[in-house]
Amino acid sequence: MFELSGSAPYLKELNQHQDQVSIELTLNELHKSFSSLTQGEQKYAKLFLNDLQRGDAQLIESHSFRDYINTYKENAENAQFNALVNAFGLDHNLLSALMADNVNEKNLNSFGRFDALKATVDKNKAKAYFEKQDGMAIPLFKLNMRIAKFLKQFILEQSDDAIAGLLTDADGMQGYVE
Repeated sequence: MFELSGSAPYLKELNQHQDQVSIELTLNELHKSFSSLTQGEQKYAKLFLNDLQRGDAQLIESHSFRDYINTYKENAENAQFNALVNAFGLDHNLLSALMADNVNEKNLNSFGRFDALKATVDKNKAKAYFEKQDGMAIPLFKLNMRIAKFLKQFILEQSDDAIAGLLTDADGMQGYVE
């Protein structure tokens, strides 16, 4: 079984063997190490392994399997963050500051930070996003509540499962990688 941290012996194995059988055996060994990963980590490990099998992954000798998983997770989180900023026209810095702080339900709006973030929302973009998602028009009074609920959930529940369905394809942007 391969180590998930430290040096990456599987890379040597993959680089030494050019034949498909050896590569498949090595990849199967990597798949076996999945039991030590969380469900979320397994999703990113699968993405990495799929890219590796297609030849789309850039191998770095000093990287461990866990390094690749963390990179894929970080890329997915950045995509979610950027999709939200673009879909709602949000202030990138305000959202970033809130996400970086250890906020909870009680201190989310300390110093008016959450209200300041909501004030940066482009209502037309948010309305278009929700109407496309729902398939029907949304009145302005409901829009404000919907924006607040959506942003609060995105900020407070910073986990793959919680935000997996939040950002769907809106205006051609894929907000989450499945």
